[in-house]
Amino acid sequence: MRTLLISSLISLASLTVNAQQYNTAIGIKGDWSNLNVGLGQLSVKHFFNSSNAIDASIGFGRRYGWLNLMYEHNQPFIGNTDWYFGVGADFGIWNTNYDDRYESSERSGVWTGINGNIGIEYTFADMPINLAFDMGPTFRIAPDVKLGILAGFALRYAFR
Repeated sequence: MRTLLISSLISLASLTVNAQQYNTAIGIKGDWSNLNVGLGQLSVKHFFNSSNAIDASIGFGRRYGWLNLMYEHNQPFIGNTDWYFGVGADFGIWNTNYDDRYESSERSGVWTGINGNIGIEYTFADMPINLAFDMGPTFRIAPDVKLGILAGFALRYAFR
């Protein structure tokens, strides 16, 4: 019985020891949310140990600017594929003062919220390319309290 328990613990530990396939990955990410328009941004994911990473995205457009920071816990899945889950926050600004289609109270402002995600990523063995897809809830705190869905796809260059 003791041997079975020790073997089981060693097997479980081997699944969680080395989830990291790269140190840092930099690229682009496209997001879609039912609370805002689709967003495109620069994405950087950096591991600070074998299974924990920070995923930061920053973007801007004609009417928007935003920053999204996520803490993500990564686990190996199959081959070069990992799955992850995380929590984080986002912050953004908008300005449509040049456009008379909007009411004056909605022409500029700030938003902030809390996000969660679960995702899957694949890092090619022969090329330093990382592909990731994630989705999860987004809870907008300001200017209005709203609950929505946030989904994203990333294409990044992986530094090993």
